[in-house]
Amino acid sequence: MTKRGTEEPLSEEEGLEEVTSGEVTEKNRPNTAPTICTTEELDAMYKKVQEEFNVFKDQYEFPDDMTKNGKKKLLKTLKFDFFKAIRRKIEREKLKRKKANNPASAPKRRKGNKLCDSNNKLRVAVDCSFDDLMTEKDIVKLSKQIQRIYAMNRHMDNPLQLHLTNMQGKTLERMGCVDGYKNWDINLKSESLIELFEPSNVVYLCAESENLLSTFDDSKTYVIGGFVDHNAHKGLAYERAKAAGFQHARLPIDQFFTISTRKVLTVCHVFEIISNFCVSNSWTSAIEKTVPERKGLKSLDDKTKSEETEALKTDDAVKDES
Repeated sequence: MTKRGTEEPLSEEEGLEEVTSGEVTEKNRPNTAPTICTTEELDAMYKKVQEEFNVFKDQYEFPDDMTKNGKKKLLKTLKFDFFKAIRRKIEREKLKRKKANNPASAPKRRKGNKLCDSNNKLRVAVDCSFDDLMTEKDIVKLSKQIQRIYAMNRHMDNPLQLHLTNMQGKTLERMGCVDGYKNWDINLKSESLIELFEPSNVVYLCAESENLLSTFDDSKTYVIGGFVDHNAHKGLAYERAKAAGFQHARLPIDQFFTISTRKVLTVCHVFEIISNFCVSNSWTSAIEKTVPERKGLKSLDDKTKSEETEALKTDDAVKDES
């Protein structure tokens, strides 16, 4: 095949265009099947990255005042970041292989629902202003909880208007290890709550509050303390909320249930209760679905029935003795 008016041969791409008048048909479509790396090729890639990291590690200069344990922790973080790309590569190749062997079993990526399209206008904010009081390990735990609540929100039919406030310092630095977090469909703010919202429209959720939350108001912003402290700073979020002039409330767990352990829940558990309530409009259903078994959650109705049964057994025993 030649170009019109010349004797020059057409290139492969030009030939396709000539045959299809600007459209590539299935018959003439080039083979676009994904290439899959073999296990040996992936092993070779991983080994090369390992060698590069060993060179990097030998040349890395630690601060003079850093302890042996501190160096060990820093090296672990550096290694995690160094191997991130090859880990992602291996995961993608495994997925390609699985899809090629059995297309039906390959997981399909669900397209998340956007905040701007959601019918749910309830604002929920995670206050990330506590990172100066958390250890490095606790900041890692918080970042994982943030990832989880983002995933939960994305999978809702009508996601909540989710905000992350005070995103700076160690927490922001740690979030830098999460691929693509800057592209999240979320309101990511470095400003504090008081800079973003009117104090009168903020309701801080605290287990210590004497106010009981009965329902939600779309004109308010409901705040979850982004804090992992293992009870080392009990009541801190409550005290900060009062000092800032925010309203505060507690989830109505004790109205329906008893808990054998402490009532403080994780960030993702509080968010999950709120999201479940938005779907079911039932506190009992939302709490039962969320609170883990280790908390020893018991319905107040079950407790009353149990006490009545025990009382009847005692009365029967007394009658038998008499």
